[in-house]
Amino acid sequence: MMFFQALLPAGYLYAHLATKRGPSRRRAWVHLAVLAAAAASFPIRAVPPDIAHPILRLLAVLTLSVGAPFFALSSTVPTLQAWLAASGRPERENPYVLYAASNAGALAGLLAYPFVIERLLPLHAQLWVWQACYAVFVLSHLLCLPGADVLLSPVPEGPGGPEGTGVRPAPPAPPAPSPRQVLSWVILSAGPCAAMLASTHFLTSSLAAVPLLWVAPLGIYLATFIVNFKSRPWRPENFGCAVVLVAAITLGPLAAVLVGQRVLANGMSFISVVGALGVVLNFAALFVVAMICHRSLAESRPAEDGGASVFYLAVSAGGLLGGVLLGLFVPVLGRHVGWVGLDWMVAGLLSLGALFVRDWDLWRARNVVRPLTVATGFVLVLAVLIMARGRPDPGSYVLRNFYGVYRVEEAGPFRRLMHGNTLHGLQFLDPAKALQPLSYYHRLGPVGDIYRLFGARIKDLGAVGLGAGAVACYGRPGEAITFYELDPDVETIARERFSFLDRTPAAVRVVIGDARLSMEAAKGPTHDLLIIDAFNGGAIPTHLLTKEAFALYLRRTSPGGIILVHISNRFLDLRPVLAAVTLDLGLHAAVRHAKPTREQAPEFYMSRWVAVSQDADTVRRLEEDPEWRDISQWRTRLVKAWTDRYTSILPILRF
Repeated sequence: MMFFQALLPAGYLYAHLATKRGPSRRRAWVHLAVLAAAAASFPIRAVPPDIAHPILRLLAVLTLSVGAPFFALSSTVPTLQAWLAASGRPERENPYVLYAASNAGALAGLLAYPFVIERLLPLHAQLWVWQACYAVFVLSHLLCLPGADVLLSPVPEGPGGPEGTGVRPAPPAPPAPSPRQVLSWVILSAGPCAAMLASTHFLTSSLAAVPLLWVAPLGIYLATFIVNFKSRPWRPENFGCAVVLVAAITLGPLAAVLVGQRVLANGMSFISVVGALGVVLNFAALFVVAMICHRSLAESRPAEDGGASVFYLAVSAGGLLGGVLLGLFVPVLGRHVGWVGLDWMVAGLLSLGALFVRDWDLWRARNVVRPLTVATGFVLVLAVLIMARGRPDPGSYVLRNFYGVYRVEEAGPFRRLMHGNTLHGLQFLDPAKALQPLSYYHRLGPVGDIYRLFGARIKDLGAVGLGAGAVACYGRPGEAITFYELDPDVETIARERFSFLDRTPAAVRVVIGDARLSMEAAKGPTHDLLIIDAFNGGAIPTHLLTKEAFALYLRRTSPGGIILVHISNRFLDLRPVLAAVTLDLGLHAAVRHAKPTREQAPEFYMSRWVAVSQDADTVRRLEEDPEWRDISQWRTRLVKAWTDRYTSILPILRF
């Protein structure tokens, strides 16, 4: 998001410079040449990731792959708005309808992608279709040129202007907006953008790290632009009542659940209901913030034709400001702040600052500028102190980086590792019990079953996802354990805050990098057991569950080896996906949903695992236990096997 927000002002600046003197034949053809030249970057290519510096490498990847076409696309609205203003068409009375139309088109594409395009077309077909659509987009500019009949034919030099354009001379320059007005536009756009990113981060860390969920906050963000900039804006006069209504609708059920703390009529657990209501509150807050700020933007837009490009430039600069604050400053300044609401605090401060700047004259007339300034300064200082020097409770540790927020906490007799709101490791504080596997890795759970039945033949263990290193509890003398971990900070946490890696008698090695790339490059012995237990927040990354990924896992496991996949998730049922993938590859698989008793609950966590093997006898031995069930019964026509070119979570969503 930060990349696109950074490139958007570049496109708007280009459009501002290209249209500030009015449209002309020469500048119109230059713009068409820019659009056509951007196609030279096709086909879009990927660049290998850099785990140590992910932000810089991601920006480089995006620049090389989609930078040129997005720059060309980003200049469309201000350029066409200037052409429309010079065309004499009736729409020129309110050319900002183009901004609403542009966002409506973006929203349509955003919704069409996961629900239609992603489900019907593989990635290579999507790319060809997109390139064809881009060609149509470029050619359609010929229909929008002001005075197209003149611009498409030679025109003699004459009184049409110094460049002999044949169109009317450039209009006089509009009055420049005041600095406070420009600042107001910047902050009014920064607040909703930051709120959208905070909402997206919340969804990614709390639900699943899949693009489908990112559609919702971005869709709300775009929708508020549309309803405020369309020809007849939707602006409820009593917006405060709407806010109260939204709060009542969302907080009412939450209060009922908190009082009852029981399972609701639809069978959802207390945790699921609270999580779902948290999502609703997240969306409601984003909608309210975006509606207020975007309404103010629409009402303060310049009426003059020539002032639109400055307005768009300020709006895009505000989006960049929100993106930089949430994408760079919060992870850096808040590195040791574990408060989940830190993103929303920054977004809220930006939005309040925008309203403060917008209503400056009102505050000054009421003589409340000084107390408001003091209060705002106090809040800002407090926020900076929290981000820069905030520390968790004694006995705990917090780290925020590019990949999310990690917390190490002591709770009763345990030390636990949390990523977002998901547990990723649990260890006894008592040194005598430190090597007892707990939570998802308990000896009474699926991992314990594998070692109880097949432990004698497991000499080499591979694990995708390190966490606290709890799987090392199963290590024995002479055994080798290789962890594949994406985030270098996780290894630091596992070695400095937990003792699994130090205490295990097995030889432990940690390989930092993307697991699939690391395994592709690996040389040496294969694994007898390969555990796939990598999570981003509460969801396994989709690229680790594709047919190509399992083909790689098979190459990295010994004949008759076992692939054990952790698929626990509150909102996604991954059993149909694993059933489709394993059956398509001719593999055998069984699934177990481990449910501890109330007495076991403090040490043994509920979890769901799938055991996969090429050896039918291995899976058959597992299925002798009635808790292990053949995964083929979850095969359904609605769920296709995931590949590197196709993934869709729509059929496996559960609420």
